[in-house]
Formats: sequence, structure tokens, C-alpha cells
Amino acid sequence: MAIWARGILQHEYGVKLEEMKWFTGGQEQPGRTDKIKHDLPKNIDIRPIAPGQTLSSMLERGEIDALISAVMPSPFVWRSPEVRRLIPNFREVERDYYCRTKIFPIMHTVVLRGKFYERYPWVAESLYKGFAEAKRICQESMRDLSALQYMLAWLIAEMEEERDFLGDDPWAYGLQANQHVLNTLVQYSYEQGLIKKRLDLRSLFAPNTLDDFK
Repeated sequence: MAIWARGILQHEYGVKLEEMKWFTGGQEQPGRTDKIKHDLPKNIDIRPIAPGQTLSSMLERGEIDALISAVMPSPFVWRSPEVRRLIPNFREVERDYYCRTKIFPIMHTVVLRGKFYERYPWVAESLYKGFAEAKRICQESMRDLSALQYMLAWLIAEMEEERDFLGDDPWAYGLQANQHVLNTLVQYSYEQGLIKKRLDLRSLFAPNTLDDFK
């Protein structure tokens, strides 16, 4: 998620990574540290916040200007007058971005240990089929109009609008359906110093799954 946010800020708005100061730490709880150490370019200014600080409280106090997070910061949830969305008309902007780029940003990856895959190569294909089936069940449940799954007043209208705009399966799985998106993600990762060379997309997938991933 953060790779996409940084990449979009750079490519859509001209905000270069090296022009900002970056802070890492716990969003709502102090004392959280990075689990992985990255070998980043020297022109990237990144540092941890103090042990007793949280990113949410720093944002509300104006000690940082913005926050990239997978979840809404508590001051925003509590309607603090000091915190607001960076892009107020986000729907309009996101729709325009999708129309221009055909990118629906993806996030999560399912991986296997290499030695485990070598010993049980069938596991990769079975995992893919299992996740594909789970998604199908979820989509069927969501579109079951006999009883809404969530207490949202305009849920049906939202689903209709999304299907008209993004198609029947915006959460497409596999290499072929996501090649353009994955190439962009690899490019952003390379530009941000998270990987040292651009990767061949086929090398990221278990070979015996590539046909099913189409």
C-alpha cells in the first residue's frame, strides 16, 4: 500500500521521495519498530520516531504534515478539526486515475518457501485454486440481494456503480490479468530502493501455476 502511495505521489503529483523527511513508528501504539531493515538509497531521509510517540498524535499536533497508513488514524475517525484527507475529492481523482492508467492497485501477496515448493510443487496450484474459490464465494455472498451483508443504506447502488466502472471482477487474480499493474509495482519498488533490479514477472510465480493464472 505504501509503495503505491509513494509512487502515485511521485508520478502523479511530482512529489519526489528525496524531497521529504520520512518517519516510521507505531500509528496508535508507541514503541513499534520496523521488523525488516531496508538498504535504501542514501538520499532518502528516513528515521524512527521517539519511543513514546505515535504517528497519529504527531499528525494531530502538526509534528508531521501527512500520514500514509493502511487504516484510518484515530484523529480522523474522531473527526479532529486538525486532521483531514489529503485529497478531499478522492473518488473523482481515483476514477480519473483508473481511466487513464487502467491500474487498480493491488496489495497482498501469497508466497511459499522455495524448499517447500520444491518438495510439494502441487501446493502452489492448490493454494491458488483455494483462494480463487474463496473469492467466488465472497462475491456470491455479497451479491445475494435476499439479505444484505452490511448495514449500508446504499450498498446495492454502490455495488452496481462499481461493477459498471471496474467490471465484474476488479479483484482479478493471476499474472495475465495483472501484468500492467505488477509491472508498475515493480517499477515503483525499484525507484524507491526496495529492490535492486527490475524483476521478470514470470519469475515471481510458481512455474506450474502460470497456466492457471491466465
